[in-house]
Amino acid sequence: MRTPRISIAALLLASSAYAQGVTRPATTDPWEVTELTNRPSLTLELPALNTVRAARAARAAAFEVRPVLLVRCQDRELDVFVATGTVLESDDNVTTPVRMQWGSEAPAESRWSRSTDSTSAFAPEPRALLRQLAFHPDLRLEIRPSGKSAQLIRFNARGLERHMAQVDAACPPGGNGDGPAADQVYADGAVDERAEIVSAPPLDYPPALRQAGLQGRVTVQAVIDTLGRAEPASLKVIARPNTAFDQSARDYVLHAVFRPARVKGRAVRVLIRVPVDYRIE
Repeated sequence: MRTPRISIAALLLASSAYAQGVTRPATTDPWEVTELTNRPSLTLELPALNTVRAARAARAAAFEVRPVLLVRCQDRELDVFVATGTVLESDDNVTTPVRMQWGSEAPAESRWSRSTDSTSAFAPEPRALLRQLAFHPDLRLEIRPSGKSAQLIRFNARGLERHMAQVDAACPPGGNGDGPAADQVYADGAVDERAEIVSAPPLDYPPALRQAGLQGRVTVQAVIDTLGRAEPASLKVIARPNTAFDQSARDYVLHAVFRPARVKGRAVRVLIRVPVDYRIE
């Protein structure tokens, strides 16, 4: 993976402009798109909703900077990374800890690759992250600057779905940066390690069905991506005692967090069936 240096001065300039109220109108696409034809490349940039305290070194004076989320496709290689403007913590000089939180759901721990200048963090599964971001634009990332307290970065990625066709055209799924067969969906029985739920929201029992004494099992079919989340477009109820259970069961699976399926140690997409039991106790 290429890890370019991100200019801290450029980030400071952008942060200063936003701090002075220079923002796009609410009706304008928040993504800034740059496309070069002489050397095929595509870059999408999204400024964070907030600034963070940054520093060039562990003991240096802190300053305010607005991080930027970048989607970059260059030479058909896809990268998704956050330019933070601050030196990021790393215990192996390669990766940095990042906590991801979608909306109000519980945060999940992950490790992202650190850039050569140590100020940017690269997502380990860029295409899977984009899929989730297109459906869940409210993203919070907690980063750890070197020698400083953790910092929370908030993004609203609305409008990303309008650019996904452009991203896929510039960096076709399964190309460089995705790894072999990155877009392949495996059957549940074909993986070495199966996807399993590690956390889930409270099950919403439809009041009318509870009052009527109706209970039973709903089976939801879904593709679980490499980040351990159900892909919204893949959700399908294939068995139920009553159709009034469908929406509740779909919401349960959509907001659950899974341990991703793996093949030879690598996280893969997998098609599974999730049982959702409704019991009156």
